[in-house]
Order: sequence, then structure tokens, then C-alpha cells
Amino acid sequence: MWSTAAAVAALGDPPGFRHPPGEPGLEDFVEWCAKALRASDPLVLRIAARGMGETAPVLLHGLNAPQTVRSRVEAVRAALGLAVAPDGWADDLAVLLALAPADDAQVRAVAERLAGGLLALLRERAPGVDPQPEIGRYLADGTLERHLGLA
Repeated sequence: MWSTAAAVAALGDPPGFRHPPGEPGLEDFVEWCAKALRASDPLVLRIAARGMGETAPVLLHGLNAPQTVRSRVEAVRAALGLAVAPDGWADDLAVLLALAPADDAQVRAVAERLAGGLLALLRERAPGVDPQPEIGRYLADGTLERHLGLA
């Protein structure tokens, strides 16, 4: 609609839509991890893995340089390219988001690796990532890993 000079003159510049990243939700991430790691149904595994993949990048937001993206594609590329992230981040995130082929056993292994790696990184570099009461203590003392069967 704003592609002609007359439209811009009549309507003004196109509206800007900014959608900043959501607040870090460590509890949500751990919940998705638990569902993925305990899934006996492949569909449940894949849905929970995707939930992990969607909630994990926001947890790393404060550890990485801010980026402005203009589309979902750019957002995914930015998430895959985060510099401060657990080892194997880009490949693992691509599997969780179903952007890379993987069988169920591989998805489960990636979910376990990313869950452990992300929790360890957050404990070391961003223990206050989630302002929710008690979640920082659970991160610090290993409760979250024990809950997930990783410790």
C-alpha cells in the first residue's frame, strides 16, 4: 500500500512494528526439556523439542550482542548464530526446531545435550537470567539438572 509516492504522501511512512524478545523463561525451558526427555511418544518428543528450541535463545539474549531482525527468517538465523552459546548450539538448535533431519534418538540426544549445556552456561555466566523467585537457586544448586535426570 505504501509503495507509491501518492500513498506515502496521503498515509505517511509505513508503520513500524517492533517485537522485542520475550522475557527469559527458564522455568518454561526446563518444562519443555522435561517433556522431551521423558517422552515415550515420538510426536510428544518432537513438539517438546520444538518448545525447547523456541524458548532457549531468549535465555541467551543477555549474553550476546543485541541484534535487530526484520523477519522470522532473520530471527532464526540470528538465533542459530549466537556467539555465546553451548557447544554445538547451531546444529543442536536446528535439530530441535526441525530445520535439520534427525531421527527420534538423535532428537532426544540433542535435547539432553542442549539442556545440560545451556543450564551449565547459564549457571556460570547468567545465574540471574530469570527473575522468578527461587529459580536462580535451583539453577545454582543443580536442582534443575536433577529434575531433568541430567545429574
